[in-house]
Amino acid sequence: MRTRITFALLAAFTLAACSGGGGSSTTPGNLGNGNAGGNSTQSVTQVEAGTTGAEAGLDPVEQGDLENGVYSGSINLAQSGSRSILGTTPDGLCHNGVELTITVVSPTEKIYDEKHFYDKACTTLAREVVSDVVKNGAGYSVARVAKNFSANGALLSTRNTTFATTGVAGNFTSTIISSLTIGTSTSAAAQFGRTETVATSPGSNVSSLTGNSGHVVNDRNPNANESFGHQGQLVGVTETVDTSGNVTFAGEHDGTFFKGPVGTLSLSASAPFTVIGGTQYGTASQTGSVVFDSSGNLTAVNLTGTMLNGDTFAVTSAGSPLVVSGTIKDSGGNTIATFQVDQFGDGTITYANGTQALIMDWHVVK
Repeated sequence: MRTRITFALLAAFTLAACSGGGGSSTTPGNLGNGNAGGNSTQSVTQVEAGTTGAEAGLDPVEQGDLENGVYSGSINLAQSGSRSILGTTPDGLCHNGVELTITVVSPTEKIYDEKHFYDKACTTLAREVVSDVVKNGAGYSVARVAKNFSANGALLSTRNTTFATTGVAGNFTSTIISSLTIGTSTSAAAQFGRTETVATSPGSNVSSLTGNSGHVVNDRNPNANESFGHQGQLVGVTETVDTSGNVTFAGEHDGTFFKGPVGTLSLSASAPFTVIGGTQYGTASQTGSVVFDSSGNLTAVNLTGTMLNGDTFAVTSAGSPLVVSGTIKDSGGNTIATFQVDQFGDGTITYANGTQALIMDWHVVK
């Protein structure tokens, strides 16, 4: 099931945007000073600091959302080295708010069509994910298309993702490239790339992950109207699959931030994924865990981090349907922004000046 966070506040956001939303102002004291990751000191507005914290805090959740099916085996043979477990019976029927259909195209190709609904009776579609998995020699490729819908059936976002994986279950390398569009737009609101190496000891259900990632987001909300970028590195990250097929990602994720006028940042086309353009303005380090069940549903988030100028962020989850909440604070403990999203990353961020912006599929986009 999926909760309706985005739409309860959408009207309020629209009114604020139309009236100017109070605008963003330079944050006082400690938010306006600090070493920007080795660059010269520069001011950061309240909206920029809040957006940075939200992007940093939701980045590991986005990565887990994209990848958990690869490890649990819900869209392929379990690459963690553990046994493949399907959390939902693949009969196309409703099972507690989820429907799964698997089409065998050939001995080397399967198409997984997974539907998640707002209700347990499967009457109102919230998200559909179609994954075309093709085995090719020493690895496999996945073409994944995920679409999020509002409660009235409107298309919220489309995420196109490709996986290229080489190796054997438990020990492989993978390159992931993804783009996100909003509504019926054909222009990417966000781009993401990641390369990683997975290593698993024989008989173990715990794998170590090393690698790096990059993403670029075009935040067209009138309070920011900027492009933000992030380059990240995995540090001591593990992925664990239990006997029920639940996947837990845990460890440290460090990164560097970039910003520039909207549309001026881009992501390199191949690994290592780097941000092109803009200005580097700070770094972040975070630790914690993200958990998904065997059907690919997000079930728990617990992340904390520090970033530029001593600002901090914390992201947690609670409730059923699951709600993911985050708080970004300055070094003095003052709240810069708060956000809430549902299990598919759709919701709102509210800045300390009272203005709001929409988060779609884990990114602040409008």
